[in-house]
Amino acid sequence: MPKAAALAPDVIAALTTLRDRLAALPPKGGERGRLVREFAALHGCAPQTVHAWLKRHAGRDTGRKKRADAGRTVIAESTLDFIAGSMKLGVRGSGQHIKPLAVAMNIADASGLEVNLSASRIGTLLRQRRLDVARQDESARNHIRMRSLFPNHVHQVDPSLCVVYYLHGRMCVMEEAEFNKNKLDAYAKVKMKVWRYVRYDHASGAIDVRYYLSEGENQRVLFDFLCHTWSRQPGRLSYGLPKMLLWDKGSANTSHGVRRMLDAMGVQHEAHARHHAWVKGGVENANRLVEIHFESRLRDEPVDNVEALNASAAAWARDYNANALKFIDSRIVRDDGERHVRDDLWALIAHHDGALVEMPGREACAWFMTGKQETRTVRDGRITFAHPQSGKSELYIMPNDLARYWHNGQQLQVEPMLLADCALRVSFEQPDGKPLTAQLAPEREFDAFGRSLQSAVIGEERRSAPHTAAQIAGRRIAEATYGQGTTLDQAEEMKARNVRPFQHLNDGKGAVAHSHLGRNDLPTRLLPAPSEARTAELDALRLQAAVRVLPHFEAAQALVARGVAMSGELLATLKSLHPDGVPEAELDDLQRRLTVRAGLRVVGGGDPA
Repeated sequence: MPKAAALAPDVIAALTTLRDRLAALPPKGGERGRLVREFAALHGCAPQTVHAWLKRHAGRDTGRKKRADAGRTVIAESTLDFIAGSMKLGVRGSGQHIKPLAVAMNIADASGLEVNLSASRIGTLLRQRRLDVARQDESARNHIRMRSLFPNHVHQVDPSLCVVYYLHGRMCVMEEAEFNKNKLDAYAKVKMKVWRYVRYDHASGAIDVRYYLSEGENQRVLFDFLCHTWSRQPGRLSYGLPKMLLWDKGSANTSHGVRRMLDAMGVQHEAHARHHAWVKGGVENANRLVEIHFESRLRDEPVDNVEALNASAAAWARDYNANALKFIDSRIVRDDGERHVRDDLWALIAHHDGALVEMPGREACAWFMTGKQETRTVRDGRITFAHPQSGKSELYIMPNDLARYWHNGQQLQVEPMLLADCALRVSFEQPDGKPLTAQLAPEREFDAFGRSLQSAVIGEERRSAPHTAAQIAGRRIAEATYGQGTTLDQAEEMKARNVRPFQHLNDGKGAVAHSHLGRNDLPTRLLPAPSEARTAELDALRLQAAVRVLPHFEAAQALVARGVAMSGELLATLKSLHPDGVPEAELDDLQRRLTVRAGLRVVGGGDPA
């Protein structure tokens, strides 16, 4: 089929003849359409193409007026938005589109939206507005190109499942036919898999790789890899702590201890959003390079274990970063179009002061993997903490400028810092409820007796301890109690002198604490008449309570005071006469009876006649 822009002269002549024949025919009847179809069939094109040729090459004017609403759509923009949103929801994570336009139109119509155009027209409108699925695909996202300032500025770390695994002590390589995405149950039988951890320096492109035999990603493996890749290693040029670490959310969310370690070392860490792996595209590409340039060699020369695998991987990374592999150009191409050796770029770290930071000792870093949160209590503005770097208890003094935020007995969350000579980060809640974090340096100046030189000398120095948050609040209470300007010491003194508080209230009359009591009118209450039976019972009880009953010992003492010579026999008689105690009113009668009884006994020596 000839193109419209390059028609042969004979075709243009035929179009001119067709134009004249169409002009001579009536507009209705179908003859014009038949001639156009015949011309299209003869030249192997569509009737719409013939109409376009007639207009462009033969100057045909149909005489039709342009529609007043030409260029405007008659469908609501909200309907287009709904259809676009419905179609985007039908995109799977793999990028496959499972919801056709017609289905989205059907849903929109059933949802009460007016859909008055054809699917082809709606598709055109979606494309014009860039609402179609293709332009909304994640792969079509416009990415911001970013750069890092120097080597070790930004590191990217990413774990991936390796194509190598070990089964029954033998190295195996995953075969596509056996371990494809539809046959994952086959790989599930391999319990201990080999995981590849890759570190990528964003500025230089330097790559480091290490393998681990593990059931899956875990915090212990990530900790070991970071300690290894940031420490000096034989044969590897790049090392040291980065300013920032980019990793995926899976590693970040499952590595609480590692995050604590990064915070302690001052390494800013950031996880990319879900489905935004392009943020750390450098390490993604580094994983691919390791797979095709190193792991592809393992089938030709298998290794027996992970230790041997790591030794070979380290040797490969050494040569790859230095562009020392024969026939392989491992240089990295940047925006300037030049090819750069990765190690040469990393060596530029020498021109950036402070960029190369030594990794702390592994033992100190391991402290953060315990998972426990340490707390300390402030006592007189001091706390102690056994720092993992020094291995002994260190003294930390709270600075005076923070005194207004804490109080004696305050609980602090503490975490050691690893790059500032046993520094400590403390976190606590301020009186207003807002969190506050401060960094404390250990006390280093002591006298020969182990006392801090910041302590006052007895008898020679007088210092006032800084007011803490609790004391500041206490000052407010003192002023509210005894008047503006009252200090804590003055408040204590006035309290000891029994000075009346709150005298500054009510125009100097002071607080009203009880003088207002008893003045309010109380409601009148209707009470029932008391029960006569209950009243008589209460009267009897009151009468009984009015008669004092003496214990036998107390009654005997009272009788002795009255001149009765008490004996064991008389005491027994007393108890027999009054077994429940002696009523006080009976003492006179008992005195007469017992005196007579005792007198007869003395005179006659027996019973009276």
